[in-house]
Amino acid sequence: LLPPIIVAVWIAGVIVVLLVWAAGWIRVSLMVRRAVPLGEGPEVEALRRLESSFGIRKPIRLVLSRNWMEPGIFGIFRPVLIWPEGISQHLDDRHVEAILAHEICHARRHDNLTAILHMMVEAVFWFHPLVWWMGARLEEERERACDEAVGLLCNQPHVYAESILRVCKFCSESPLACVSGITGADLKKRIVQIMTE
Repeated sequence: LLPPIIVAVWIAGVIVVLLVWAAGWIRVSLMVRRAVPLGEGPEVEALRRLESSFGIRKPIRLVLSRNWMEPGIFGIFRPVLIWPEGISQHLDDRHVEAILAHEICHARRHDNLTAILHMMVEAVFWFHPLVWWMGARLEEERERACDEAVGLLCNQPHVYAESILRVCKFCSESPLACVSGITGADLKKRIVQIMTE
């Protein structure tokens, strides 16, 4: 048996990690509730067109957020695509399609579910650096898989890379761990991979 002080420290660590993630989840949930649902427009048309080409049967809800967070998929069983207000003015139609395709890939692959499962592992084993390192590698792999899928779909790597950079320029806030966004992982490494493969 472990000494009570070690058990108490471990429990305290688990609680702190879970509270931090719960706060992020609640924050994004409130953002989605305050967001305006988009039922029509070029973004919705592009989203529906891409959903059918990716074989998505259940339409993804698209909401317009006034927060400056980047576009991202939130939710596990009923994913919602959060689209920042005003970002479309800074993007061409092909950039919008590339970003939407990336987010659809996250939804199709159920990346938020795997992220939540890993968050639970991180909460239990918060003291082990290897678990945190694995979390960063999992995020890199999720982004790389979506990048490859979008690269095969759009066949214009320069447009896709430019889309990511434009989103970075527009959005000042990075996504939380509970949101699969477009600018996650090592951005420079991703851009190089997109342009060379």
